Formats: sequence, C-alpha cells, structure tokens
Amino acid sequence: MSQGLKKTMEMTAKAEKKRAQILDGARAVFLVEGFDGASMGAIAHAAGVSKGTLYTYFKGKDELFTSLVAAYQNRSLEETFRSLNKASDPRENLETLARNYLARVHEPENLALLRVVVGASAKFPSLGRAFYETGMHPPVERLAQYLKDNAPPGAASAWDAELAAVQFFAFLRASVGIPMLIAHEPLPSPQRFSAIVAQAVGTLLRDLGEEPVGAEA
Repeated sequence: MSQGLKKTMEMTAKAEKKRAQILDGARAVFLVEGFDGASMGAIAHAAGVSKGTLYTYFKGKDELFTSLVAAYQNRSLEETFRSLNKASDPRENLETLARNYLARVHEPENLALLRVVVGASAKFPSLGRAFYETGMHPPVERLAQYLKDNAPPGAASAWDAELAAVQFFAFLRASVGIPMLIAHEPLPSPQRFSAIVAQAVGTLLRDLGEEPVGAEA
C-alpha cells in the first residue's frame, strides 16, 4: 500500500469517527430538546467539538437531523431483514421478520425519534419526508420483492405485492408501535405479541395464496 493511499484511508477513518461522534451528541440533544429546541451550539457542546467543526461536517440542523435519522433507520433496516431468507418455510421467514420489525418499532430510541419527527414535521415537512424515505418505505420495498420472488405461480398478477407489504407493516405498527407512541402503553405480553405476529403473517399468507382461509395460525 502506498503512503498516499494509507494516509487517505487514515483521514477517511478519522472523519467517519468524528462524524459518528457528532451524531451521538446530536442524538442526545434532539431526544431531550426536540428539533425546535435543539441548537447547533448545544449539539457541538454535547459532541465535544467546536461549532466550526460541526459546520464542517453538516451545513445546518436540518441536515444533521436527517443524517441522524438515516443512520438509525439504515441500521434498523439491516437488523430487521437479516434473517428473511434463512428458512425454507415462508411462515417461519415472515414470523422472524415480524418479530425483528417489532423489536425495532418498540425500541425507546425509535419511539423518541418518531415523537421528534411528528412534533416538527408540520413546520418542517422535509423531516417527515426523510423519516418516511429512510425508515418506512425501504422495508416495504424489500418485503414486496420477497413476496414477488416467492409468490405461487400466477399470484403476482392477482394482487399488489407492495400494497400487501404496506398492510403487513401497518398492522404491526398499529398493534404495537402506535399505542406505545401515542398512549405510552406498555409492551404487549408475550402471548399478545405472538398473537399479533401470527395474525399479521397469517393474513399475508392467505393473500399470497399460501394458506387456506380459516387455517390455524
């Protein structure tokens, strides 16, 4: 490896480390103060950097917050789909997916970030758009592709895979995430949690034609 390339790699690693340090500081401030209440000065202080350094990496608070959201959502996406194709049985794959997704949905950090987005999106629509594009739409795209790839012959023309994926995730969010987000409800019991997963997966499999109507979950 040439000295020039080695130096470039070291500088890149250093920049990534500094960026992560800033995002950690920003997370702490945004989750306590909200978007409106957070200031670049407070974020710089929490991150242990100067405001000059902060602006070297991020042009403003909007870019910093959307970068924070994207980093969190990208990590959550990979954790959610990490086991999707490990089993040969579609039910097992989808049940694992549902449980992984719900594990992300009820994470305190996810709920806190969502509350910040909801509180700010009326005044700053770009924040809501960023949350949707990095956190809500990618899972739908991935699941829709899985459904298309695993649909029985002829099923693809009979139903909309993307709409089926939307309904699957919406059911899971409405059953667990929304009550916790809005009403601060506790996490459902293990029995209720399992029933929610079984209902979501059973409905999707029936739509897919993989399970007869009235089959046991």
